[in-house]
Amino acid sequence: MYTKTKDIMMSYKFRLYPTKTQELRLTDAIDSCRILYNDFIFESHLAYKEGYKINFDELQRMIPYMIPKDKVYSKAAQMVLWQFYNNLKILSSLSKKGKRIGKLRFKPKSRYNSINYNQSGFKLLQDNTIKFSKIGKIKCVFHRKIEGKIKEIHVKKEIAGAWHAIVVCENEYKKSCSLLRKKIIGLDVGISNYCYDSDGHVIAHPQILRNSEEKLKRSQRKMSKKVKGSSNIWKEKLRLSKIHQKIKFQRNDFLHKVSRYYVDNYDTIFVEELKIQNMMKNHHLSKSISDSSWNSFFQKLEYKAVKAGILFAKVKPHGTSQSCSNCGIMVKKTLAIRTHHCQYCGLLLDRDYNASLNIKQRGIDSLPMGYREVTPLESSPLTVGMYANSHVNSLNKESYD
Repeated sequence: MYTKTKDIMMSYKFRLYPTKTQELRLTDAIDSCRILYNDFIFESHLAYKEGYKINFDELQRMIPYMIPKDKVYSKAAQMVLWQFYNNLKILSSLSKKGKRIGKLRFKPKSRYNSINYNQSGFKLLQDNTIKFSKIGKIKCVFHRKIEGKIKEIHVKKEIAGAWHAIVVCENEYKKSCSLLRKKIIGLDVGISNYCYDSDGHVIAHPQILRNSEEKLKRSQRKMSKKVKGSSNIWKEKLRLSKIHQKIKFQRNDFLHKVSRYYVDNYDTIFVEELKIQNMMKNHHLSKSISDSSWNSFFQKLEYKAVKAGILFAKVKPHGTSQSCSNCGIMVKKTLAIRTHHCQYCGLLLDRDYNASLNIKQRGIDSLPMGYREVTPLESSPLTVGMYANSHVNSLNKESYD
């Protein structure tokens, strides 16, 4: 047995129900923060034209003269400055990498919809409310227990009109875990099937975005025919945003269920360390890759694994689909070829299943020797006849609900 300690940041999203007066106060506070952010951009552009670079301390001293004190909590205003400088750092890092960058753009009302209370300015009360400075006590639905030390709360308004409080907490998890690895799984994510694991289970891809494409196209066509600035175009924008919101909720629900299944049933999980941004450059597959949200899936697996005290790790993806999981010889094949057939040892199986077996073995090889007490893989290859008469187990939806 060993004890693993890890600090992770976790966020909890709760629904807020402000009164009409509180909603007006929140809207005014967010709009004041937006104007402040735009003022920072204006001041930086003005300083640049005059030949000098305005620094952080100068802008911070200007904050009390830029915002109405009765509308915005002072620490929330300071977080706007941190956000501004963080965006500048991102542009600077992209420029150093040789990327083409522009200037920071002024934020319209439609692109600024949250306010950040960092470390102070809020208080969680026993009567299911959160008290915010300058706003008051707002009713909140706490559907789950908050674990850890609360570091900040983001108050956000969705395009569809709902208000949420995103509570960010710092957690320290100390979990005891056995060195004996009994249930190891390798996961290969894909587009045709969402996930193929080394135990032969297949999870079908939900194709959530593609199933809602017709609704999106219909709503976008209607919106394009509306007069800009009219009330009708805002109504159609609201309908469109609700469709996008439903897609987001469906995708998150699916990812949570799948990640929960693997965390509950295995003590070691290995996945590929994918460079998703590079994969998105393939314009034939970019929409399907974006719809898959593999990075979000890996994040959910990771934080749930930390909480459960199990091992989650990423392995190098190079050659996992091309290498034979039985003899290790490279068998070149294009993406169109969905079956792995090794001419050297006779192994015949699905290419994604072959990749998941390679991911599992690479993960085992990366472990220290004391961790490797596992059941060995089958040494004899599957023949053509054996594969033809066998059935790959498929995870029904009920299995991970």
